[in-house]
Formats: sequence, structure tokens, C-alpha cells
Amino acid sequence: FFFFFRNNRQFNEIKSKGKGEIWMFGFGPFVEGFISFLFLVFASWCVGEGGEILGKKYDASIIGGLVIAWLNTAPEAIFFITALNSGNARFAVGAVSGSAVVVCTIALGACLYIGATSRNGADIQLQPAVKMQCAILGASTWVTLVIVMTGFTWTSGFAGIGFYLWFMWYSLQTKEPENAKGHDEEMGIVEEEDEEEHDEPVHKGFGFLVVGGFLIIVFSSPFITSVVEAAAELHVNPILLAFFLAPIASEAPEILESISLSRKGNAQSINIAYSNLIGGTITKTTLLLGIFCIFGVTKGFEWESPAFSLSLFLLLVCAGAAAGIGYFFKSQTKQHGICLFALFAVVGIIQYLTNVNVDPSLSVESGI
Repeated sequence: FFFFFRNNRQFNEIKSKGKGEIWMFGFGPFVEGFISFLFLVFASWCVGEGGEILGKKYDASIIGGLVIAWLNTAPEAIFFITALNSGNARFAVGAVSGSAVVVCTIALGACLYIGATSRNGADIQLQPAVKMQCAILGASTWVTLVIVMTGFTWTSGFAGIGFYLWFMWYSLQTKEPENAKGHDEEMGIVEEEDEEEHDEPVHKGFGFLVVGGFLIIVFSSPFITSVVEAAAELHVNPILLAFFLAPIASEAPEILESISLSRKGNAQSINIAYSNLIGGTITKTTLLLGIFCIFGVTKGFEWESPAFSLSLFLLLVCAGAAAGIGYFFKSQTKQHGICLFALFAVVGIIQYLTNVNVDPSLSVESGI
């Protein structure tokens, strides 16, 4: 906190001499970013709560399934599009790659490690529907690879969006994972009965969504501006800060929910958690990267190499690892979780070393 407020004070001193921006709370980028960050975490939690309440009411219908699936993506999508619309392509790349990497390594690693530990070391067996999701994630990495190789093109953009729409259609045609008690009973694992839950009123779910959506729209721009300005002051690439900060703001509720499910130790809960995380990653490797390409073409963004290429390649590697562990292995263990943790450490070090020092003249104005 001392470092945080000291840099904020120094920034305000510089801005007071003539070249400043007007901040929402009247502070510099460090305090402004911290406050906006807290609001975004709360907003993501609100959207998650609203989606869960409405999911209990409408998830059986096609329309309900589409709405709930989109709600899981909404916070990050709004965040991502806000950055692109304001011209902050670097922030957008850092945010989407960081979110995908954290989900594929930290979140899935915790899911496997905590799940296996809760089962007293027993292996985890993913159901066929979840394994198919892993195969789809692996296939979607080809979209990411094409974007890495070709940069901004209409073809890549529409390919990513088209793949995501097909995935949505396929998901709606596929039944939810069946109850997986058989393997647990064979392993001597008894599933605890869930406590009886009371149905929440629908208006409460909509209320959470309205509050969460409003906060995301309001605080996305200040947070992005703060990160870009702070990166300029610290002489680092905005990709670096977005890579580590954006996932916490947009993915924290989903990650905590998956960990909570994994702690139950039964196969059904672990499969649901794994499926949710894999499905969210497919959204990033297809829909969000497709939107990224279309914005790049229409707004004339310059493809920055190796920064953009490396970030998306690291996303591809982590997504491929998560898909491979889920699809090619007959069962999953806590050792797989440890491997994913180690992969995050390697990827984080690579991102830090390649983006920690940048020429201040290359800084991009926020434009917000």
C-alpha cells in the first residue's frame, strides 16, 4: 500500500503541472484503479449471483440456456469490448490472454487438486460430455493459432465468432452431464446430500444483473484508463498489468464457485466445475478473439509483434494443456493440477520478462 499511494502521489504532482486527466474520484491512476477494481469484482459477483438465480428458473428452456450462457461471459465481454472501443488493444490482449491463462492453469489446477484431495486421493473421471468439451476447446485453439500467424483479418474474425455460435448450438443440443455416482460408489466415496435450497425470487436475480451490469459499464473505463496510465508511469507494457489484474476483476467469482464445487469431492460437482471453466475458455479462444480481429480491421489497429503474438500463443499453450489433460487422460489426478500450477508460473515469468520494460515513447493514449 505504501508503494501504491506513493506512486499515486507522485503521479498527481506531475499531472498538477499541466498535463492531466480528470479522474472519476479525483485521484491518480493507482488509487483510481484500485477503487475501480473493487467495484468490478463486486459487479462480477452480482452478475454471477443473478445468473445462478435465473438459471434455476429458466435453464431448462432453449431461451433460458442461451441467456444464462451469455451471462457467464458478459462481464469479461463488456470489459474487453470497452478496451477495444477506446483504442486500448494492448489492454484487451493482456486481459483476454490473462483470463484464459488463469482459468486454464490456476482455476482448473485448483479444481483437480482440491477435487482429488477431497476424494482422499482418488482419481477423477470426466464424463463423456465434458471430455467432448475438452476436445472442442482443443479444436478451437486452431482459431487462435491462425490469428497468431495472420494477425487482424476478416476471415479470422468471422471464423472465431462462427465457431462460438456452433459451440452454443451444440451445447444446447447436448444434455447436461448425467449423475456420476457409479464411479464414486465403486471407489467407496459417499456423496453428501446437499442442503435443501430455497428458491430465490426472479426479480432478485434480475436486480443482481442490473446492478452488476451497470457497475461494469461505469467502472470498466476508469479501470482501463488507470491501468494504461499506471503502466506508462511504471514504464511497463499495459499488457503486463492487464494480464495479472483483469482476470481477478472478471473471473474471481467463477473461479471461487468452481473451487467450492470441487471441495464437495463428488464426481458430479467436479465435472460441473470443470465443464464451466472449459466452456468459458472456449468463449475466449473463439468469440472474444474473433471480436478482437474485427475491431483490429475496422479500427486499423497495428498488430504488435512479438507482444500480441506471444500473449495469444501463451493463451493457446495453456488452453491446449487444459484440453489435453481433460481429453487424452482416462482419469485426472492432483498431479495434473500441480502441472497446471507450474505452467502458470512459467507463463507468468515469460510475460513479465517480455513486458516489464518498454520504451515510454511507445505508450498508447487511452482515448477514453
